[in-house]
Amino acid sequence: MAAGTGGAVGAEEFGPLSGSFEFIHRNLDGFKIKQQVDERGIEGYINHCARLAAASGAASGAGGGLTLALGIPADMANTVTQQFKVTLAVIYHRTGRYKVGFYQFMKIVGLSIGVEVGAKGLEFLVVKAAQEIVKRLGAGAAGRLIPLLGAAIGGGLNYAFIKGIGATLLACGDDIFDEPTEGGSEHQAA
Repeated sequence: MAAGTGGAVGAEEFGPLSGSFEFIHRNLDGFKIKQQVDERGIEGYINHCARLAAASGAASGAGGGLTLALGIPADMANTVTQQFKVTLAVIYHRTGRYKVGFYQFMKIVGLSIGVEVGAKGLEFLVVKAAQEIVKRLGAGAAGRLIPLLGAAIGGGLNYAFIKGIGATLLACGDDIFDEPTEGGSEHQAA
């Protein structure tokens, strides 16, 4: 199917980070996220994910340049995973659904960081979302070069990023969480 139709088009066609998005989405455990949201509440779950993102941010900046160079890929992967977990948790909180197809999921991820899908479809959305996430997560890279202070900067930036995603999604109108009604394939199970 063509990109943007919500079909079986793989995000890996759009570059390594974009392919990682689909991998992370495919490997989210929606039922476990549902259980944790039910147990902790949505705010508690968002805080939990923010703390996990902060831990990798702190670790990547703790030793300055060496840990930064080695830790950035792991930190970015963990932070995007936490972002996706928060996104699915808020979808569940608002709709009761904990399985959302990749296209619909990426539309919500995009809206949470200010990227609108418009008529350009999945390819555009995935690339723009990847650019925006890299820009936001890379914003404090220079400060992470300073040992120990880098840990505080990295942890603080990641924590604020995840908390901001959660707050943005919770403030969104119900219409962004609506299941698509045309085509039917956009909301297949993860």
